[in-house]
Amino acid sequence: MIGRLSKSERQKRILGRLRSRVTVRILSLAEEFGVATETIRRDIDELAGQGLVSRTYGGAVSPLLAEEPGLLQREMSRVDERARIAARAADMVEPRDVLMIDSGSTTAQFARALAARRLEVTALTNGIAVARALAENAGARVILCPGDYRESELGVYGQETAAFLGRYKANKAFIGAGGITTEAVTDADSQACWIKRTMIERAGECMLLVDSGKFGADLFEAVCPLPRIDHVLTDSAPPPRLLAAIAKAKVRLHVAEATAGGQPPGPGPER
Repeated sequence: MIGRLSKSERQKRILGRLRSRVTVRILSLAEEFGVATETIRRDIDELAGQGLVSRTYGGAVSPLLAEEPGLLQREMSRVDERARIAARAADMVEPRDVLMIDSGSTTAQFARALAARRLEVTALTNGIAVARALAENAGARVILCPGDYRESELGVYGQETAAFLGRYKANKAFIGAGGITTEAVTDADSQACWIKRTMIERAGECMLLVDSGKFGADLFEAVCPLPRIDHVLTDSAPPPRLLAAIAKAKVRLHVAEATAGGQPPGPGPER
């Protein structure tokens, strides 16, 4: 039990719990905060009235569990962190590699960093922003998947997209995700999960590009178990439990830390 909290502080902590958990339970919160269950129920009712949570039997879930902002909105957050991750990921590509790259804000940054290296590569992608960035490199062959176009994601999805990817093999897949937990890679979008899984299955190695804001985010659907990923590229070291889970799963961790001047560092040893 923690010290007595004000109503606003309790509600902030409830929202904080929902950033990294699927649900919160009224009874558990009451015990943790040292208040009556009715107090927590009123807090949740108030948060639900503001559209910040969704009520469930005995608790609450985040209304964003199965939703996330569109690609353009995501591109405006954690710009420096994602740029460092993208630069580190681009250094892992070799000339004449065949790549699969899914649609996303961090993977679009990666495509821009990769295009600047002017390597001769072949890339299959379901992302319009990824394809446009890679096309800046005349030495890259860019293959855009067919499928149902979604403006919010600037990408194509669906059965036709997955079937098309299934015709090819790649050396490496570069994917993003909404979250990474001690057990799995997670995402809010089922259609995106389907494409990510297909890319993982068709590639020799899978690189997961996630900023530190995704640590512990247990979203609507599991993309794959953690051991199915070969490399995790991020901007800062994960918390101890996640770090231990990554090591146990024999996943290689690459941390792209900022230099003193705040710029992405050059190639360096993995961590």
